[in-house]
Amino acid sequence: MKRKTGWILAACLVAVACVVWAVRTGESRSAAEQRGAKRTLRLMTYNVGVFNKYLEDDFQLVADVLLHERPDAVSLNELDSCTHRTGGIFQLERLASLMEGWAFRFGAAMPFDGGAYGDGVMTRDDILRSERFVLPQAGGAEPRALVIVETEDYVFAATHLDHVSAAAQHEQVRAIDSLVARFVAGVRKPVFLAGDMNATPDSETLRLFRQRWRLLTPTDGGTYPSDPPRECIDYIFAWRDGVPCEVIEARVLNRSGAGDLRRASDHLPVLLEVAWQPAGL
Repeated sequence: MKRKTGWILAACLVAVACVVWAVRTGESRSAAEQRGAKRTLRLMTYNVGVFNKYLEDDFQLVADVLLHERPDAVSLNELDSCTHRTGGIFQLERLASLMEGWAFRFGAAMPFDGGAYGDGVMTRDDILRSERFVLPQAGGAEPRALVIVETEDYVFAATHLDHVSAAAQHEQVRAIDSLVARFVAGVRKPVFLAGDMNATPDSETLRLFRQRWRLLTPTDGGTYPSDPPRECIDYIFAWRDGVPCEVIEARVLNRSGAGDLRRASDHLPVLLEVAWQPAGL
């Protein structure tokens, strides 16, 4: 009986010592258990075609897709902000309201029809800082923009390259490389770029991208038009100088539990899941 009591007393003393150590170091048991765990992230890029390519109002369908596929951050192309043609609605804000208050940033590429037209980013995470840049134009190309946001764990950028001029695309890629490098200087996080690049996998535009970016999404399936898809022009990349990540899943979506995505836009969304080891763990 004395031996058993001694073992119990020893166990209690060890437990007390562990609690004292945790208090002194400020580390909880759950925090200790999580050290070394990889961070996962689900990203999506989607050219939504101002939410009325085939349906008069497909905000709810797009929101249902996002809720079903559970991305953590989304790049959105072809957004109207308070234009006459789409009823004066700030489209990114309206979509975010259907997503239970996600954070968002809009990047106007050009004034249009009483408002603006451009691209945006939405994220579940708080946005620590953001910037919007106008990209160079050439050869009669439309104005284009780059939107970059930083969260606690990653940097995510959205853009939409010109569809008229290959020369303009090449200048835009060089500008994106320079702007992103400046934005992430001193940042030790994964950095992602997504959007409608209006360029096929074998193009000079993609070759230029691959010099500084690693392509993470598939190129063997079309993303445009939505029915039937014939060309792959929507992508998600990772900055080669950022924290490296591994691809867990990457696919083009033509159907979802939310419905038939061919009715939502003339582009199909691209979904990516990645994992990485956070810096310092």
